[in-house]
Amino acid sequence: MKRFPRRPSAPGRRAPAVTRGGHLLLLSLLLVAQGCGRPLTEASEESAPPFSFRSLDLQQRTKEGLPAWTLKSPEARYNIRSGVARALRPEGVIFVKGQPLYRLAATTGTVVNDGAVILLEGVIRLQRLGPNPLVVEADRALWIPGASLMRFDLAPAVRDERNRVTSKIALLHLDRDLLELRGTPRLERWSRPTPLSAKPDANRLEMVGTARAVDWQPGKGSLLGEGPVTIRRRPPGRSPKEAPQVVTASRLEGNTLRQLYTLRGPVAMNDPVDASWFRGGALTVDAKEQSLSTAAPFEGQRGALQARGEELRLDGASTTATIPRACQLRQGGDGVSAQRCQWNWSSQAVEAEGDVRFQRQANQQLTRAERITGQLGTGGSITATTPGGRVITRVRVPPPAKGPSRPRVPAKPEPIVF
Repeated sequence: MKRFPRRPSAPGRRAPAVTRGGHLLLLSLLLVAQGCGRPLTEASEESAPPFSFRSLDLQQRTKEGLPAWTLKSPEARYNIRSGVARALRPEGVIFVKGQPLYRLAATTGTVVNDGAVILLEGVIRLQRLGPNPLVVEADRALWIPGASLMRFDLAPAVRDERNRVTSKIALLHLDRDLLELRGTPRLERWSRPTPLSAKPDANRLEMVGTARAVDWQPGKGSLLGEGPVTIRRRPPGRSPKEAPQVVTASRLEGNTLRQLYTLRGPVAMNDPVDASWFRGGALTVDAKEQSLSTAAPFEGQRGALQARGEELRLDGASTTATIPRACQLRQGGDGVSAQRCQWNWSSQAVEAEGDVRFQRQANQQLTRAERITGQLGTGGSITATTPGGRVITRVRVPPPAKGPSRPRVPAKPEPIVF
């Protein structure tokens, strides 16, 4: 990569070149000096007064002659012996394949050897341009253009219109369009998009997750969270004062652009508000379609209803749960087993088909049919009807109680509707 010399607007002597090993060692000394509370260029400035420029303008191109990056500052100070420039309010653009991809700004910048290493400090903002915008913010960043690497520390945060990830360290690999977030990253998601220029509304915070490490490709939307993963979710309409759902998984895979996420098993969910829980394998969540599905065996409970099966699909828009294989539903002492069943948790309607077995606790009643429809009762029972088709019912009648003989009076049986 070809480096172009800085172009100060005020005349002055050219700075001597600094070797690569030399400027890296110098950068380490600068960081140590900063940590001790001394100005970055204090030691050098004591022996050689710095030049003051009205502006700083650095540009660099690739081997193919395409623009690589630019950095400008309205005011800069340059130390001739150390080859270090101190810039105020630097702004720049980072290009990929000749096209602008990121725009950056900071409070101050320290430039070593014409931009071989750049230290940004203060309020740092790196904004991704194009159709999938995001912003990286931090208090300090180390930029090595030759390695296409930026390291953010001191409270880094990455945010797009729906998601924000915070961590202790964020590494941006510009050539691979990859963000590596390390140090207990925290993922937040809002129910509605928020412009990057505005602050997200805390009342619309829908989900908070933590993981051991997170890799995110902003351009493609690919997101990978190394477990253990813990997610706290607030369903729509739930007050922030109410307890959230808590989901745990071994790994998180997803896409922030498609809003599609998969939790790798074992997956566990607990919701104290709805008195519900779930245990199963990999679980896929489609946030855009408000749906959830798993192709692995599972078991769970919502209120008084217990469910088991080999597969599950939940549709939030229609408030319907479908178990396509090996369905088992039980509430109170009543239960239904079938090849396939469906339950609407708003209307409490139940439908089952394929080798249906309906068991009622009362009189140990067993009904077999190809299809039944029913309703979950408020007292914990299931009332079912079989519209058409052949029905086989077996009812156990308890023996009569012993006592003095009385005249037989025809008893009115409980109605059973098929």
